[in-house]
Amino acid sequence: MLITIVLLGGCATHHYIPPELQYVAPTDQENSLATLVGFNEKRLLIDDLTAFVLAVGGKRVISGRHGWSTPLALRPGLRAITAAFQRSPLTSQADLKLKVVAGGQYQIQFSTDAFFFRTGSYCDFWIIDIATQKPVTGIERGNIVNSIRYFPTID
Repeated sequence: MLITIVLLGGCATHHYIPPELQYVAPTDQENSLATLVGFNEKRLLIDDLTAFVLAVGGKRVISGRHGWSTPLALRPGLRAITAAFQRSPLTSQADLKLKVVAGGQYQIQFSTDAFFFRTGSYCDFWIIDIATQKPVTGIERGNIVNSIRYFPTID
């Protein structure tokens, strides 16, 4: 019985990210900040294709994929943005440099060959200014990783 409890207890372990490694959105006056949102492409079958902000300046954005549509506040200046892509079980990420301007509204964009029945190999990321629909970063390529791998044993 004790062994069962210990084994099941290990399954319930949560990975904890210390507060100092979590991104905290600034609370300055709204007109002195900018916002960044992700992008979601709806699919009828399987899973949507979603790009979202994984980190800002190396600090994890805790809302992750589920917060893709929530505007994330950023202070003006040059910011390191880690963009991520997910279409379960396929994931990718890349680092982008964004020159943030007060009042700016930005959105992550992506292009990928990650489709169902095909593992895919890449996801290209860039950020646009929502008002002009023009890119404000270059393109950075991330490799697709399949989080579920099955390697049968060969006798």
